[in-house]
Amino acid sequence: MKNRLIITVSDVHGTKAFNVHQIAKKLIVFIVLFVLLIIGGGSWFINNLSDKMETLKEQKQRELAKKEVEIDKKEKEITALNEKEQKLQAQNKFYSLQIKSKVEDIDALSSKLDEIESMIGLKDEKIEQLTKETLDSISDNTKYFTLLTIPNGSPLKSTRVTSQYGYRIHPITKRKKFHRGIDLKARMRTPVKATANGVVVYVRSRDNGDFGRVVKLQHSFGFMTIYAHLNKTEVKLGDVIRKGQVIGLSGNSGRSSGAHLHYEVRYGGKILNPKDFITWNFKNYDKIFTKQRRVKWESLVRLISEQHKMVLQ
Repeated sequence: MKNRLIITVSDVHGTKAFNVHQIAKKLIVFIVLFVLLIIGGGSWFINNLSDKMETLKEQKQRELAKKEVEIDKKEKEITALNEKEQKLQAQNKFYSLQIKSKVEDIDALSSKLDEIESMIGLKDEKIEQLTKETLDSISDNTKYFTLLTIPNGSPLKSTRVTSQYGYRIHPITKRKKFHRGIDLKARMRTPVKATANGVVVYVRSRDNGDFGRVVKLQHSFGFMTIYAHLNKTEVKLGDVIRKGQVIGLSGNSGRSSGAHLHYEVRYGGKILNPKDFITWNFKNYDKIFTKQRRVKWESLVRLISEQHKMVLQ
């Protein structure tokens, strides 16, 4: 009986006795101890894992906080740089406008000086002598060639000037300002034609800025024409244009008080009076040389004659 364990269970119905072998007793004790060991080990492991997780969580939070600080710092640096860039751009735009205004004033004064010299006769004798010597050797074919390469005639079928070249009261700002071109009356979407052979060097097809939609043509021998306030542009950058070709339609884009065409003629960066070029043709071919004194016609006409001879050869 020593190798057995007697378990007695009593209840209201009576008492019962159960015999358990000693090996079974040891097995039960072992199982109980094993379960307790697992529970204890699991509890320790969970507690240890929880501590590590908490440590990792705190470490991650510290890293995130550090990164947030760095991001905030970089954002502030970027904001400061953007503000500085905007400030510099604003200053650059301001200075550019000032420089542009000064250049326009210089061109305006230069044009005015030419007009004054012409009125008092300071240049007449010299220019007549130069142009007479040069014109004697120019053939009719060379004149036609010149009128193809240098701007002449009107960019519109009907020419009616609404605002002259020179100082005027701006119709929008009501301030006195030098008008760099000439305004020609035109109904909306009237065809605008090139006044000489050339290449498109600038196109603004959107309604932006004071001039709105613009086309600029570069012609031979340093001449350029500008067509502004267009309703639509019909050419692209780099297009080769022939005299009389339609480059756009007149309109009211930009800072404008009504439908018209703003037309400019320039030579070597100098602003010229377009009216003299609009009225220039084969019959009054010689007149332009005495009216437009800002162009060095002597050397220019000789160069045109030489090039025309080379073309014919």
